[in-house]
Amino acid sequence: MLQILFILTVIIMTSSELSYTDARTNFSIKVEDNITGEDGLCIIVFCVVTIPESVSDPIRTTWFKGDPQNLSVEVSNFNRNIGFLKNKKECSFSINQLVQGKSDGEYRLKLEWGEGNVYIFPQTVNITVKELTQKPTINVPLLTAGEKAEISCKVPGDCLLPLADIVWTGIRPNNTRLGARGVPGRSEHFSIMTFYPKPEHHNTELTCTVTLQGRIRTESTVILKVRHSPVILNSSRCFVWGDELRCMCVSSAVPSPQISWPVLKDSTKHSSAVSVEENISISNISIPGFSKVSATVECVSENLIGATKMELQVHNHAERPQEISYSLSTPWILFTLSFVLNVIFASCLIVIVVRRREKCMKPVDDNHVYMTAMKREESVYETIKMS
Repeated sequence: MLQILFILTVIIMTSSELSYTDARTNFSIKVEDNITGEDGLCIIVFCVVTIPESVSDPIRTTWFKGDPQNLSVEVSNFNRNIGFLKNKKECSFSINQLVQGKSDGEYRLKLEWGEGNVYIFPQTVNITVKELTQKPTINVPLLTAGEKAEISCKVPGDCLLPLADIVWTGIRPNNTRLGARGVPGRSEHFSIMTFYPKPEHHNTELTCTVTLQGRIRTESTVILKVRHSPVILNSSRCFVWGDELRCMCVSSAVPSPQISWPVLKDSTKHSSAVSVEENISISNISIPGFSKVSATVECVSENLIGATKMELQVHNHAERPQEISYSLSTPWILFTLSFVLNVIFASCLIVIVVRRREKCMKPVDDNHVYMTAMKREESVYETIKMS
């Protein structure tokens, strides 16, 4: 499997590969000429050289940047030499912890063998480092409330030795650990958090923050989906309106629950309605001719995870007014009638007196001018003038 992965990688690279052969010495090289990396990550350059038969092992290969007589940077290569002929050698190399503006440049390969024998390929590999755009990869399994879950966060890139710090936020884990896996030249580094999901973790944001080289920060966020068995909410209720039973059952679960009413099995006439919104199901039923006010009605809610039920007490929503009693004694009836008549007589007498008083105060001559007893309001400006 690893060999297949390597072969596929080489095939993909051939579109930008350059092959150089020195006719004088029979040295040749096949390598990518332009590679772009991202700040804080790493790059892998795949390379194969063909050497003449006169060159014997051991051969030391070194990639460098700068003047061959005054090397500014040396990069060690890794050799797998899987499936190569005797005169072919792998010269692949990697650069970990790229730094924008520092790791950029042209790199060349130097071969050393025997006593002071050196060959430097004129072919160069141009490396460009850009700003980091990759983000951590969060892998979330299927979450079920109460069951142990492990969520992983992979560091961007496939560096062999990434200088990375990983921090989880949004949920307090029970435990965290670091891990790695990969193939020669490539490696995946990640953090694994362990926790036990609860229903309240549903729709919670979980963030993984990776800091590379202590200076470059990148993060990813996921929204958790936690499956849990139904919970019937306290807003569920039953009441009798007149002679009609009306019940509502409200249940929350992931996935959305189904609601059933065992009481409907014994009812020939009933109506029902169900609505579902954001993993909350609401079921309403109505049964006419129900007179058992003190009874209880069972609501059952279930989904793929589990089931639950609740006994709902039936309440009288609007009690009928009590009928008027006709067993009142005769003295109380006479007293009530007498009180009412006296009130009516007193009201009439007051009306008569008021009308007579108004008639006496009416003037004989409508043209006569009377002085009003009301005091005229003084103007503020007049008051100031008088003072």
